[in-house]
Amino acid sequence: MPVNLRQLAEKLELSTTTVSRALAGYSDVSSDTRHRVREAAKKHNYHPNPVAQRLQKGKTETIGIVLSPGQNYFKDTFFLDLLSGISVSLGKIGFDLTISVAPDSQHEIDSLHRMVQGKRVDGIILTLTKAQDERISYLLDKNFPFILYGRTEDPRPHAFLDMDGELAFRESCKYLIDLGHKRIALINGEPEYMFPAFCFDGYKNGLKYGGIAFDPDLVREWRHGDAELSSLQQTLELMQHTDPPSAIIFQTEAATGILQALQQLQLTVGKDVSLIGYDDLEIAKTNIPPLTTMRPQASNAGERLVGMLMEIIGGCAPDTMQKIWQTELVHRQSTCRFNRS
Repeated sequence: MPVNLRQLAEKLELSTTTVSRALAGYSDVSSDTRHRVREAAKKHNYHPNPVAQRLQKGKTETIGIVLSPGQNYFKDTFFLDLLSGISVSLGKIGFDLTISVAPDSQHEIDSLHRMVQGKRVDGIILTLTKAQDERISYLLDKNFPFILYGRTEDPRPHAFLDMDGELAFRESCKYLIDLGHKRIALINGEPEYMFPAFCFDGYKNGLKYGGIAFDPDLVREWRHGDAELSSLQQTLELMQHTDPPSAIIFQTEAATGILQALQQLQLTVGKDVSLIGYDDLEIAKTNIPPLTTMRPQASNAGERLVGMLMEIIGGCAPDTMQKIWQTELVHRQSTCRFNRS
């Protein structure tokens, strides 16, 4: 029958502290005592309590993620791939992942407080970052290990991994211009978030490539938590304009609403209007025709986030852990050469 630490100490007629330190290999316990304790532990089938060991080391071997309000993550196959990559990578090093789902911003901050102040996790991964982000300010103030999937405007040193949204949208815009498009619309996310801000910059810089003047009437925003309805309404407005766009660039989360609007207007994707989406979500692959997209590498990003966070927990300076990755333009049948007279 297995014994606990106290029972093992009694059998050896040693203190629990001595037995614990002997099992941990501390040099202040003689080698003979360490050997005797280890042999007795095997004989009596003693196994250390992992929770107690973690507390003794001051580590939880757990990483936390708080899911932000306003986005349906579990319809977002890109995020699921990212989460899978994080979980698998943590499992390989013996760490657990704890996920907190916040219904609103205040609950999100409260969840972070509980994780940090209750010492429930060794580090935190944040996604869906804002230019001015209360979560990031809090973790920086607490000097708590974290990494962003995304970026923020906070100038203090911090770690991040992000996709190059500016380059992705710039290159997509240039690709459409090379196909002859001059009226290119952008259906973007809300500007308080950092990634849509980079997308907007890339879109404007792409227009400059073709010598096309920026037209604010061709830019629309869809809302987090209401992507389908808001993108449908924005697409209807764009396409019923007196001079409608011949192409639309967008984040694929808004694809359902955009496609529904085009169907209502009896416009054919890849013929009447060209589409390029960011995030190669499932709808992009299964739609008829399949959608041209800018594809980020989600599972690889999850693995890299974990590796970078482990280095920060191990003492590396956060500002040495900053990566920006490029995306891949996946050519499918939703883009066409513009031939309208």
